Amino acid sequence: MTIIEEVPTDEWRSSPLPNSPAPDPGPVGVPALGRQLSHVARPHLLSRLDAWHARLTVVSAPAGWGKTTLLASWTHHQRGRAVWVAGGSRAGFWHRLTTAVATSTPIASEAAATADPADGPARLAGMLGYMSSPLAIVVDDCNDVANPDALADLAQVVRTSDGPVRLVLACRGTPALPLHRWRTDRQLVMLGEDELALSVDEAADLFAGQQVALPRLAIADLRAQMEGWVTGLRLAATALAHQAEPVQAPLDAGVIDLVADYLGAEVLARLDPQVRRMLVEASVAERLTADLLNTLTGRVDGAAVLADLQRQGVFIRRCPAPGDWYRLHPMLSRVLYREFTRHDRDRVGRAHRRVADWHRVQGPPVEALRHLLAAREWERAADVLHRHWPDITIGSRRLDVAPIVTSMPGPDPPAHVVLAMAAERLDAGDTASARHLLHLAEAAPDEGEPAASIMTAFRLATARLDGHLHRVCSTAAEILAEPAPESSAAGMLRPLALLSLGVAKLHLGQSTEAGWYLGEAQTLARQRDLDHVEISATSHLAARYAALGHLHDAVRTAGEALELGSRRGLGQLTDLSWSRLALAEAYFQWDRLDDAWCCADAALDSSCGHRLIQLTATILQTRIRVATGRLTEAHDALRAAHHESGTADLPAPAQRALALAEAELRLACGDPAAAHERLASWPDDAEPLPAQAAVVEGGVLLAEGRPAAASTVVAPYLTRAEAGTSLTCRACAGLVTALAGEAAGHRDQVMHGLGVALKVADEEGHRRCFAAGGHVVRALIESVAPTMSAYPPVIAALTATVDPLVAEAAGPHLPSHQGAGSSVTGTLVEPLTSRERTVLRYLQGTLSHVEIAAVLYISVNTVKTHVKNIYRKLGAGRRKEAVRLARELRLL
Repeated sequence: MTIIEEVPTDEWRSSPLPNSPAPDPGPVGVPALGRQLSHVARPHLLSRLDAWHARLTVVSAPAGWGKTTLLASWTHHQRGRAVWVAGGSRAGFWHRLTTAVATSTPIASEAAATADPADGPARLAGMLGYMSSPLAIVVDDCNDVANPDALADLAQVVRTSDGPVRLVLACRGTPALPLHRWRTDRQLVMLGEDELALSVDEAADLFAGQQVALPRLAIADLRAQMEGWVTGLRLAATALAHQAEPVQAPLDAGVIDLVADYLGAEVLARLDPQVRRMLVEASVAERLTADLLNTLTGRVDGAAVLADLQRQGVFIRRCPAPGDWYRLHPMLSRVLYREFTRHDRDRVGRAHRRVADWHRVQGPPVEALRHLLAAREWERAADVLHRHWPDITIGSRRLDVAPIVTSMPGPDPPAHVVLAMAAERLDAGDTASARHLLHLAEAAPDEGEPAASIMTAFRLATARLDGHLHRVCSTAAEILAEPAPESSAAGMLRPLALLSLGVAKLHLGQSTEAGWYLGEAQTLARQRDLDHVEISATSHLAARYAALGHLHDAVRTAGEALELGSRRGLGQLTDLSWSRLALAEAYFQWDRLDDAWCCADAALDSSCGHRLIQLTATILQTRIRVATGRLTEAHDALRAAHHESGTADLPAPAQRALALAEAELRLACGDPAAAHERLASWPDDAEPLPAQAAVVEGGVLLAEGRPAAASTVVAPYLTRAEAGTSLTCRACAGLVTALAGEAAGHRDQVMHGLGVALKVADEEGHRRCFAAGGHVVRALIESVAPTMSAYPPVIAALTATVDPLVAEAAGPHLPSHQGAGSSVTGTLVEPLTSRERTVLRYLQGTLSHVEIAAVLYISVNTVKTHVKNIYRKLGAGRRKEAVRLARELRLL
């Protein structure tokens, strides 16, 4: 591989960590990963770059998203099949490129000697015509190293070449190429900000690499505020490394200063001064449309300016919502607004007033309230609250909870003004400040209605946001018990009380009651045009449908909530995370694991510190990891969640869900004894998730070779006797019953259990519970398919999609391994013991012997003895060979 004139960018200007390994020498010119302050391995992106069928790959994102890092890592693995071109003047681009290709192979060098050096495209085309082995031309920072015409000529040469060549471009915006043609021919792979953004796990690895200790929830919040921006997270880690208590202020002024320096040099300095001034003024708004931008700045070309900035990769993105909404990256917005407030306070006030006036007409009213307070228009802000308080005082959470107003309007402000300030804090999720302001308002002279109702709504919302569910239930019940005319202020409290009570009941595991209250809240909200209430109620209804296994209703309802949030300008609401979790659960049960992971990730990004959302998403992602064989990652994620949940006041169903997830993971690892311990850790008289617990226990009993006990445990959940029983649990209970019947030789039991499971699969499309059983479930279905004429389509679909060799994909409910007392035949010298099979499952991952011993609570010497016995019985000489042979024997 040949690399010409690579000049390291700011992404690579860093010093090694103390005691870090020596830098990887690598090919000359390609940035060496060992020189990175912190390099995070990203195999999923490297696999995307390995798509050699695509002639063109474009990695497009603003500065600092890790484009160079990613491409350098990929180039290092190509071993002579790639040339790297970066740096230098535009005028010398073709010379550097053709020289790199010419020196890559002797044949290309001979062809280059006969070509015209002045004709770059023709010279390159001649060289590529002689090549028989694959070659990737990697152009880093293509915006700077080549002009648009040169890039177009290069792309055309690659497109028309007969040789196995591909082009990989890294750029800050959208390259001036006819990408639609490449896309139509299926010759294009695009990686953008969404793909390059660090996940929570990757962000955790980055912070660990810089020796910054942060709880996982704090990392998730910081990652959400940075939107996965690689350099932003690296700068945050650099700043936090010097703080004694980094968890207290993960995004303090020191971090903002570093981010401001970077953005100033890499983004803002490249802009036209007029465009920069426009962005500074536009930073007062959370989201922008062309009309709002024109209103703010007096321009008439707002639509063209916004579209052009996005094409240039200037940290501004178009929102996937009606109305052509755009938004600045949170960090750029914060940096620009800080610059704005330092220079001209009067101009800032005028900008806020313009935005407030625009939102008073266009909505949502809470945005008008925020900007009027920022402009110190106290009476107008109070008037907005007076008109729209039922939709404002629900309470939400925002990524930026800093107060928009830092001082009171005089020594004795009126109560209605203080309530307006409290409403803004409540909308930001800052319940501590909201309660303080509410206390000040209560101490003021009594202003009658609607102030009294507004204060009651505040108390209800703060209790819900703080997770005091029983207090929510009692307060909401008191409101609903008091009759009041619909048009009165007290009557307007009814939809808020219904919503709060429904949410509390849902989180307490009382799904039947929750459904009634949420449905009533949704109906009243629609009648009274309470958008925020309707969105929240609809989103929680979607979560309820998903929990009950009504997957089609969950997806439909979640879509309604997300669409309404986008249409009403309320897409940032934390409650919409429940819609994303509902989608994730449905996709998981449909065995669309990639879609499920993306939706769970989106829910984490918008959780804003909501522990229930974060825990639910973590549990779901753990199940996805188990389904894809990433047991070590699943164990690490659950261990972190268990550690951090110990300091939170979580409702009993959430705590039980975490315990059941741990039991499922132990079962998937082939350790039913440890799974039984997790199940037994909960008092029997206070079981909040009986059906789910029964299914997990049934799987454990099957693994222990006790089929009769397994069928007995799940028997109560095979019918619809209880309205709150999840269809997902019914399907799993049916499969447990069928497997137990097969083990006991009871044909009728097999037929009954499969009938229940297939009926659910036919109605709601469940696939994961079948796929989790691997070849065991497939063989069972095929053996009875001729006698089950009621479900031919679903049986055909299941037998076509369930891989008979994928025993490793055994899910937590239905282990595909044999019972503890059974022996393993085949080419084994002798059967593995139960404990040896448990250790064997952990050998699939990357855990060392010491780590496996810690997980299983046994000594390291015992682990080594088990591993030695496993190798002997399998006839293997090393770890990978043992895992391969075990999979061939269907032991994994």
